[in-house]
Amino acid sequence: MGGPLVPGSHGRRSTAQAGIPSAIMRLSPVARSALRAVSEHRLRAGLTVLGIAIGASSVLLLVSIAVGVRDDITRQVELLGSNVIFVLPGKLSATGRPEGMSVLGISTLTLRDADAIQRVAGVRAAIPITFVFGSISRNLTESAAMVIAADHRMAGVRAPRIAEGRFYTAAEEGRLVCVLGHEIRQEVFGRGKAVGNDIAVRDKLFRVIGVLAPEEPSAFSQVSFSRVVYIPWRAAVAEFKGAQINRIIVQTDYRADPDRISAQLRRILLRSHGSEDFGLLTYRQLLAAIFHVFSVVTALVVGIAAISLVVAGIGIMNIMLITVTERTREIGVRMAVGARRSDIFRQFLAEAVTLSVLGGFVGVVVAAAAARAIGHFTLLRPVATPAIIGLALGVCIAMGITFGTVPAARASRLSPVEALRYE
Repeated sequence: MGGPLVPGSHGRRSTAQAGIPSAIMRLSPVARSALRAVSEHRLRAGLTVLGIAIGASSVLLLVSIAVGVRDDITRQVELLGSNVIFVLPGKLSATGRPEGMSVLGISTLTLRDADAIQRVAGVRAAIPITFVFGSISRNLTESAAMVIAADHRMAGVRAPRIAEGRFYTAAEEGRLVCVLGHEIRQEVFGRGKAVGNDIAVRDKLFRVIGVLAPEEPSAFSQVSFSRVVYIPWRAAVAEFKGAQINRIIVQTDYRADPDRISAQLRRILLRSHGSEDFGLLTYRQLLAAIFHVFSVVTALVVGIAAISLVVAGIGIMNIMLITVTERTREIGVRMAVGARRSDIFRQFLAEAVTLSVLGGFVGVVVAAAAARAIGHFTLLRPVATPAIIGLALGVCIAMGITFGTVPAARASRLSPVEALRYE
């Protein structure tokens, strides 16, 4: 049945143009009837919608948190620079995680390795890194910090923002000077002046010449530099006996292929070490190693949350089966006055989809409110993109179709005569 021509069209419409309003006219009565049927049983429909909303909001919120965490990790790793290769002691696992000597704190990396790497074409800087274990102190105040001994070129790799003073220069490589992270500066000096004063690193006095600017809060303090203390590498080697090179940070030219340079570094280190007792980690490999573990955990958590959606879907099916039983006589009357089995099927399927879509919309609102609260009160930053919201609503629609098909089919298969006799 086609609707009347639109006034002003003068009868000239294509078949496609005529079909769109016709389809809307056929769909609208079904949708209106579905909403009316749902509104007649508000309590029952409300409980069903609540079940869908809980499942949809749980899945949507967890996925949003997962996307936010991925963005946070990526942003934190990008602080190191995308043109950086890390040389680590000990062979890496298949997933890119350090093993063996690196975990035990034993390193076979040497200054000769750094010098050899520095001569590779495309390498801008090969910076030896030493971790100085122990606390820092001033007067009677002690603080736990990550003390990193690196030469002045480290400032070019990470490009840290300086809030007070400056980073040390090449001329200060052998001097006892340091640059503090923002949190360490606050703990040790409070509101007092930091630059020009001394702190003790393993009982050796270092003069503070700079303070890093505060960084954006992150849920991943292991990649935050707010608690770092930088000291010159040559000064650390001279003052702390037994210091070893724990990492070599290789900064490459942006125009060079990092994979090609990584292969060259592997060949050079193999010739020097005789065996692969080292690992090379590029920017992409570092993110891949992090995301490999993260994706497994996220899939597990979201899968558990999705169980609530399945339970809610079963609830829709049960409610619709009860509805079919209660409205058996109504179905018989409709069939008696000319309704086809396909009309009955569409009617009950539309009611099931309506319940699931309403639950989906409520779930989106709840998830958005929860995400805002989480972002305000914690360091997590959930990210709900339109694609994620659309996917959540699409899942709700699919669930309504899946779990509404059986009741709708049962209603459409009822015998008109038997249905009219039903009391």
